[in-house]
Amino acid sequence: MKKQILLLALTSMIMMSCAKEEQESIEAIQDRLLKSYITVVHKDTIQPTALGYYVIKISEGTGATPKQGDWVKWEQTQRSLDETVLGVTEKDQAIIYGLYNVYMQTMHYVPNYGWLDELYMARCLADIFPQMKEGAKYRLIVPPRLLSVAGSSSQQSGYASYILDITLCEVIESPQDYELAQVTDYRDTYYPEITDTLIYGMYYKTTFIAPDTTWTVDTAGVSVPIEKDTTSAVSGKTVYVTYVGRFLDGFVFDTNIIDSAKAHNIYDATLTYDTLSFTIGSGSSVIYGFDKIVQQLKTGDAGIGFFRSEWGYGINGNSGTATTVDEYGQTVTTSTGTTVIQSYTPLFFDVRLHKITD
Repeated sequence: MKKQILLLALTSMIMMSCAKEEQESIEAIQDRLLKSYITVVHKDTIQPTALGYYVIKISEGTGATPKQGDWVKWEQTQRSLDETVLGVTEKDQAIIYGLYNVYMQTMHYVPNYGWLDELYMARCLADIFPQMKEGAKYRLIVPPRLLSVAGSSSQQSGYASYILDITLCEVIESPQDYELAQVTDYRDTYYPEITDTLIYGMYYKTTFIAPDTTWTVDTAGVSVPIEKDTTSAVSGKTVYVTYVGRFLDGFVFDTNIIDSAKAHNIYDATLTYDTLSFTIGSGSSVIYGFDKIVQQLKTGDAGIGFFRSEWGYGINGNSGTATTVDEYGQTVTTSTGTTVIQSYTPLFFDVRLHKITD
């Protein structure tokens, strides 16, 4: 509590000073506020790096040290300077700090995954990772300008600096090889009966074949046979499907089946849960891997498929946000409420084909 009172008083003084020095840059004000925080809380016992952030080594690692161009996985806890926890990558920490939403579990708690390059990740992280070893945990105290990538003019709003506790989990030289090994290991563990890929990096298995003949009752109460539609889901055909999408650890990130959505706590009352229809081969509605799975099915059949990200969301992933332009012509980024899919993430789909039309 004492620290929070000191920080509140410090912030007030800085803001009053800012009002008197209108010509001072936002960046200079942020740096001055951060320096004051270091003086009050850390008694000037730590010095800034060349970039202007502060580092406290919590524990040293023993594994590999990443270099520019590698990919890295890291756990992260983000706090404001008054120690309020704003974000975490670990589920147990989210529960402890009251950030875990038991009613809408669209947050996939896994390590962050990124390319070690200052044009791709936050400048403070691109700067510190080459100084760390796998297993190391550092605390960074960072001004907002260093939370964006190099060359970006965007900053966190206001005068907020942040505390980042980061643990370097893994160094990955080739994300493509790393991901292919994940998919292959998953096949070996759960579907060893699948002996070959459908296409490179994709495995498929039919899990249900609809009977050739089913029976229904007509308006006169007479049982009549219905022969299975054996039309192929080829390019240009419109298909109607239900599905469940998972990551390889079993986390459900998407489905159009209402019972599955409720069972996995991703049900959204604003959505309409109905069969998904799309045109095979159009490339505009669904990812290629999903399209390829559906092509293996006949009407009434079901199958599963899992594949590396080349057939999914690739190096860019899916940010879980949408970009629009407001009435003033300004670009606005908003959350779509969907699960973030990181770069190079393999996907798994369970699909049932209900109908094929021209």
